[in-house]
Amino acid sequence: MSATGNAHPKSPTAIAAKFAVLLETFSEALVVVDSTGQIVLASEGAEKLFGYSRGQLVGKAAEALLPPKFRGADAFMKPPAVECFGLRKNHSEFPIESTHQTFSTEEGTFHLAVIRDATDRKRLEQELREKSAALETARQEFQSFSYSVSHDFRAPLRAVDGFAAMLKKSLGANLSTESAHALSRVQENISKMSKLIDGLLDFSALSWVAMTKKTVNPADVAQKAYQGLAIAHDGRKIDFSVGDLPACEADAMLLRRLFDSLLGNALKFTRKCDSARVQVGCREENGERVYFVQDNGAGFDMEYASRLFQLFQRLHSAGEFEGMGIGLAIAQRIVQRHGGRIWAQSEVGRGATFYFTLGESGYGHSA
Repeated sequence: MSATGNAHPKSPTAIAAKFAVLLETFSEALVVVDSTGQIVLASEGAEKLFGYSRGQLVGKAAEALLPPKFRGADAFMKPPAVECFGLRKNHSEFPIESTHQTFSTEEGTFHLAVIRDATDRKRLEQELREKSAALETARQEFQSFSYSVSHDFRAPLRAVDGFAAMLKKSLGANLSTESAHALSRVQENISKMSKLIDGLLDFSALSWVAMTKKTVNPADVAQKAYQGLAIAHDGRKIDFSVGDLPACEADAMLLRRLFDSLLGNALKFTRKCDSARVQVGCREENGERVYFVQDNGAGFDMEYASRLFQLFQRLHSAGEFEGMGIGLAIAQRIVQRHGGRIWAQSEVGRGATFYFTLGESGYGHSA
């Protein structure tokens, strides 16, 4: 808004009377400027924002609230997206954003500006930019790490495996029982190391994979996950059931991975049961939907439950049940990406139940 001098505004008392209720109702910084560019009305919020005492703004040119470089350009009337700064009484500058409206009365045409301090918003935007830059750097470092693991780490493993195979072949009938056992152990551990590398990369990638949330039917996802896993358990007697699961807002691919992990875990630890039972269900606790996967398998000692979701941690020996200790860590990472939590209840020999939520985003339409 441009100013044309410091003459007294027209009918300030009348204008003040018209907007007295408005000023008392809002705590925001409101300024009313007449057609000459002078302030005829200012709220207490505006005076505090610019560092003036009560009544000091009325009669001043609106340009007094702007640094010199912004004067004469109707800064308060610019769209909110246009960056502007305010000038306090102590001559300090600060970023502002404003909305405005022009109106007419018997006393003339006036401009109403609502001014907000944008300092916090600017600070948050800067912090967001810095965090985004840090995240991009971390993503690039992870890609570089993944490349190194996939190529540089695997090359020595392949070489050792190849040399072990060549040694077995070259010795032929001269290979002693002890040597054959040693070479087999070498190759077994190479295979195990390769699987650990795959699992580590798989787990780490979950931190960077983009999520696309949409309304998903968890019952359908659980059924498809079971069907895919059951192929490897053909011939077993398994009682599998899925309850009435409410729909949720989730990434369909990650939710499938979650059920793959939990159901795969249940099928593995019920392998020694004459009649395995695996159930997927949902219940409500304190207004929160809690999904669960329950089995009647080997179970575990709750004393060691804190290790369940740690990477490469196992509660059973490899001789009892195969695995790398990665599946449940992946399940936890997926749940965390959705803003939820995961936990378990179990008793040795009496099965286990894994519960998970999907955070606020987990609430969808009824299935």
